[in-house]
Amino acid sequence: MTGEETINTVEIAKGQFDEGRYSECLTTLNSMKTSTALNIKVQLNIILCTYLKKGSEHDLEWLLENLYSVEGKISYISLLQMNKESEEEEIDEVEKAVLLYNIALVHFQTKNFDKAVVILEKLFKLIEPLEEGLVYKICFLLVECYLSTYQTEGAAIVVYYLDKQMSAKSAESEIHKARMHQYKTRLFAQQKCLKACKREIKNVLSVSGTTASSLFLKSEFEYLRNNFKKSCKLLNSAPKTCPSKEHIPTLYYNNFGCMHFKMKKYNLGVLYLSQALEANTKAVKAAPQGCNSTMYSINHHYQILYNYGIVLLHAGQPKAAFNCLSQAATVYSRNPRLWLRIAECAIGVVKQSQEIEQIQNCKSSTVKAIVGSGIYRKTILNTNFQNHPKKCSAGLLSEDPTPSLTYAALCLNNALELLPPSNSGGPVNISALPAAPLKDVSKLRASILCNQAYVWLGLGDPLQALKPAQELFSLTSAPVNLRLLGSVYAAEALILLNRNNEATNCLAPEFVGAIINSTNCQNKTYEDDASSTGSSPIPGKVPANQETTVQDVHNIIILNSVALYCMKRDLNRAKRILAQHLSTLNDMEVPAQATMLLVYIELRQGNTEAALSILKQQQINLQLPTSTT
Repeated sequence: MTGEETINTVEIAKGQFDEGRYSECLTTLNSMKTSTALNIKVQLNIILCTYLKKGSEHDLEWLLENLYSVEGKISYISLLQMNKESEEEEIDEVEKAVLLYNIALVHFQTKNFDKAVVILEKLFKLIEPLEEGLVYKICFLLVECYLSTYQTEGAAIVVYYLDKQMSAKSAESEIHKARMHQYKTRLFAQQKCLKACKREIKNVLSVSGTTASSLFLKSEFEYLRNNFKKSCKLLNSAPKTCPSKEHIPTLYYNNFGCMHFKMKKYNLGVLYLSQALEANTKAVKAAPQGCNSTMYSINHHYQILYNYGIVLLHAGQPKAAFNCLSQAATVYSRNPRLWLRIAECAIGVVKQSQEIEQIQNCKSSTVKAIVGSGIYRKTILNTNFQNHPKKCSAGLLSEDPTPSLTYAALCLNNALELLPPSNSGGPVNISALPAAPLKDVSKLRASILCNQAYVWLGLGDPLQALKPAQELFSLTSAPVNLRLLGSVYAAEALILLNRNNEATNCLAPEFVGAIINSTNCQNKTYEDDASSTGSSPIPGKVPANQETTVQDVHNIIILNSVALYCMKRDLNRAKRILAQHLSTLNDMEVPAQATMLLVYIELRQGNTEAALSILKQQQINLQLPTSTT
């Protein structure tokens, strides 16, 4: 085939490809016999046509495998040329650009963003000699990858480069103008530059009009400003179809679920996110058969599962949340915050099962039976507790994910391993996909340590619990309420280890006061952060129903110190501390544990009449709530 015939055949094949006549294009390409350099391009197009033609049974994995096969041939030829063992026409990096771009595109569609970024960054370094159309495709795809992984610095560099290129070529810039404004809006939104974001949204609306994409971007901007009513209104006004391949109902319900989560309307959030999962499933099933690139691009199953699990956890449904987040962990296994959430779900399930069991028994776990009547009425205490802690099993890694304290311990170890050492120093940028990366891990580390101490106490291993508890209250960057909980758990572990004097030091007023008045933590508590999806301050408590303040933890410490002095037979000191504490509380605020401690002290001191008087005055329920302390 002569050079002129080859050019004509190439033009015919290109026309057939652009018109979607892939079977005819495949026949034309197979008839070409060319040099090695051009043959590589022909092979690439044959692979693409085979994948795209109607009725094809090949998937993206097959496409990626064949693209890498062609790339391997090119590398082999280049190696022979370096050793001067081949007389074939030289194949340089520019010739490989189209092939590498296609490989990166497949990685992007299968959501392997890191692999796509590696290839695209390599192409970006040699972008000058490439043709203009390919340059824009590489840059746009690289920006998409950066924004999908919250790499704002890299995205800003590429956007700046595109701005320079488009300002020099006004005709080409008009074609991509709307797309560039959308990228800038998303970039400024991730950087929390709201003024710049507002300016770019105006540009998007002026260029694109009220399309689904522009209204979704404006809705996200109002979401960042905590203007949820306006954000909901914008979503409702958005068109139900979009020129891109995105499925609008899926995004609509997902965004509504996230907004209701921010508004702390967790049950509504659960409803919308369940609808988002259903819409996503329908969209995937409705994707064109024989070409699954569309199916990959519109499938947001695991991102929605992650959001759904977080909202379920806050809605007081830890079992359902555990199932969702465990599935999400198969994709986002490098997210330390996700492992913490799974552990919190497991703790919540255990806590709920204990409460249900206690309600079904209709008795205090300390009372076995009541016998006799009148003056001969006796209470028999239970010596075998049903909720006796179990040791962590050796075969934990081989067990199926079940919501138990042993599995929670494994999840917390994973979360801690994914964090940098506490003494590492320097800036932190921990990947937390599908959410934004972590810039500050001090609160996250404190929450992990707090949960670890709680779990190991629940598993009956105070020695294991002591280490995270001591590390927690020594962590000056941690929130003050979590540091106080660390001292509570450390004291409990020390008591179980028969080290009562050390436990007394952990609960001493001077020690507690030093934590509260710490300059690094003063007036700071662990609160739910919308960008980090919140956390449970006290392990075993569902976040939506329990918010722990410094005063709450301080009250627990006082009661624990009184109990400790009772154990040491120092009843006078215990009574004095308890009386002083009760004098600061209203009658309605006196906890049942405090009253029972006072009754216990009076009985031990032989003051039966005083104990009966206290019980009659308080009229409390003798069935006390379960507690770890």
